[in-house]
Amino acid sequence: MIQPDHGRIGRRGFLQAAGLLGGTLVLGDFLPLLAEAGGRTDTLRVAVERDFESLRPEVSAGDTNFTLKRLIYATLILWGTKQRRDGTLIYDPESIEPRLATGYHVSPDQRTITFTIRKEARFANGDPIDAPAIKASYDWFHDTGGSGANQLKVNGLASKDNIEVVDAQTLRLHLDRPVAWGLIGNALLSSCSIVHAGEIRKHASADDPLGVKWLETNTIESGPYVIESWQKGSAMVLRANPHFYNPLKIQRILLQVVPDPSTRRIVLEKGDVDLATEIATKDVPALARQSGVKILSYPSTRTWWLGMSWRKEPFNDPHVRRAVAWAVPYEAIMQVVTHGQAVRHYSPIPANCSGYTGEYWPYETNLEKARAELAQSPFAGGFEVNFPVFTGYLFDEETSLLLRESLGQLGIKLHLQKMPIGQKNTLLVQKQVDMAVYTWGPWVPDAGYFIHWNWLPDSYWNIWSYANPEAQRPGEEVITMATGSPDRNEKLRRFQQVVCEEVGVIPLFAQIDNYVMRERVKGFVYYPDRTIFMDKLSLG
Repeated sequence: MIQPDHGRIGRRGFLQAAGLLGGTLVLGDFLPLLAEAGGRTDTLRVAVERDFESLRPEVSAGDTNFTLKRLIYATLILWGTKQRRDGTLIYDPESIEPRLATGYHVSPDQRTITFTIRKEARFANGDPIDAPAIKASYDWFHDTGGSGANQLKVNGLASKDNIEVVDAQTLRLHLDRPVAWGLIGNALLSSCSIVHAGEIRKHASADDPLGVKWLETNTIESGPYVIESWQKGSAMVLRANPHFYNPLKIQRILLQVVPDPSTRRIVLEKGDVDLATEIATKDVPALARQSGVKILSYPSTRTWWLGMSWRKEPFNDPHVRRAVAWAVPYEAIMQVVTHGQAVRHYSPIPANCSGYTGEYWPYETNLEKARAELAQSPFAGGFEVNFPVFTGYLFDEETSLLLRESLGQLGIKLHLQKMPIGQKNTLLVQKQVDMAVYTWGPWVPDAGYFIHWNWLPDSYWNIWSYANPEAQRPGEEVITMATGSPDRNEKLRRFQQVVCEEVGVIPLFAQIDNYVMRERVKGFVYYPDRTIFMDKLSLG
């Protein structure tokens, strides 16, 4: 529960300590509060790149925002863990870790999933997290009709009627069809984060019948930590949830907003923080040589594309799309933007997903071919287009600048419009963007899951209004097919072939996920949703 700001850390004291009064960050005396915690092994200090836009678990506002949701909301299960050859830890898709659920059973036809709920599970206010409370949480997501509801539908839960309370400790899900990710999708993704629906609905009003506005900045936590204080734009402090079922080694977490990536690097190097998010890729090689700092790197499903609307001119012209594809400065992006912390990508399906192939994308940078294609369209002289950009997201900002320069040589003028990540995502979902760089990394590393979200006629994230049954038919068929089967892989190949031939999107690169922290941080586990489970960490 969010507490009034009269605890151990007062607002003015916190901002003075951070050196943030007047909007100036004083590096010479950076956050004495964090420095005091430096000798403790029960307090984790983290520099984050931006504030948290919302406490709603289903709102998409970047990986750091989802990391917060993992701190304050629990799920029924989690992926298991295994060691890599270098001793670092990564999720194990073949095993399950119990969280709020102590057991589960999937029926042979994969259409019924039954969970046994932990008897001692409690919300932060002491209310029980039992089967009725979990159903109420799922029902609330369905009622909102947003991305949380869509996630449940993608997972096979078409309505609230699919969710059955058998008894206080038993919850049963009835899927409308078997899906390859049914268990994972319905039990450990953000839409399955358990909220206190009863409390949320108490704050409903005539213009907010579900209490959504209250949940933007208030909550009753179900996860390992509760919010002790939140100073919008500067810092958040969390403490261990006394009702959480599992003892925690980290008792307090201090999240300091440090928007500048160079500053995040400095405070990490100095040891003022234990962990820093979104370190600039250009700084990664130098930090890898820094004493007391370690970098854990993982191949990611997080992939970047350049998208164009299919609904209206000029991008509904295939010659324009092909012209843009030939004009993209692929190698410059790899060198200038990613600094070797990514790999070139060649598909409308993300990297490191089952079913991916890169054999159908033929485009490299060739301005002569780009001009020839554009000359065959009604837009041979070029055109202008608004181009939204994530503020503070270096991959987005720097890629957009290079695209503006390269496409400008064809007479295509990009008007870059910087905005917060949440605002840009909203515009994308509402199909109000004609062209933009964007990223998507599926939380379930499966091509069928990604297609269901992005490429079908009614997909929530079909932001470019793509429509072609020749690709969408096999794309839909793979949803219920066994992962890795030859027939499924052949349909996925056909899907990728058609989309590449039409330049449905322009694949740019798949990033490498780097996590930068002090050597004393132990227990880090990499998960495919790229969020940091800080309840698993300890400090040496």
